[in-house]
Amino acid sequence: MPLTSESFWPWRLRSRGKATVAAQIPAQDLYAAMIKDTISPALRAEGLIGSGGRYSVRSDTHWALVGFQKSAYSDRREIQFTVNLMVVRRDEWLAQAAEDSSFPVKPSASLGYGSVMPKRIGSLVGDGADKWWRLFGGQDVDLLAADVLTDLRDAGLPWLRERVAATS
Repeated sequence: MPLTSESFWPWRLRSRGKATVAAQIPAQDLYAAMIKDTISPALRAEGLIGSGGRYSVRSDTHWALVGFQKSAYSDRREIQFTVNLMVVRRDEWLAQAAEDSSFPVKPSASLGYGSVMPKRIGSLVGDGADKWWRLFGGQDVDLLAADVLTDLRDAGLPWLRERVAATS
C-alpha cells in the first residue's frame, strides 16, 4: 500500500541495510534497467507484447493488459511500485468509448473507466492484500525482479488468460 503522509517520515528514516556502490545509482535508473533488462524480456518470453512497464496479451477480441504503477511517494532514493491487470472485450471498450469521448483508444491497466476497473496483483497472491514492491540502491534487484515475475507467472498471467477465455 502506498505511504500516507502520516507514515512518510518513519518510513523515510527506516534502516535500509548495508549499502554498496549501487546505492549511489538513482532508484529511477535501477527501476528502468530492471524493467528493460529483466521484466520486459521475461514477459515477451511469456507471449506478451509491450515495453516500459505496459504489456498486453496478444488477442484480437480483448484488451488483456499488465501495467506497472509507481507510487507518488517514489523518489531518486526509492521506488515503490505495484502491478495492475485489466481485461476488457475490445467491442465493449469501443462501445463505451463511442458513448464517452473521454475514453482513450486503448485502456490503461492502471486506470479505472466506469465499470472497467483494474485488478491489483496483490489481490491474486498471498493473503489478497495490496502488494507494493520497494526498490532502492544496494538492493538485489535480480531477486526483486524474480519475485515480481513469480507473482505474474503464477497468478497474474493465468488470471488474464482465464478472464479472456471466460468472456469470449
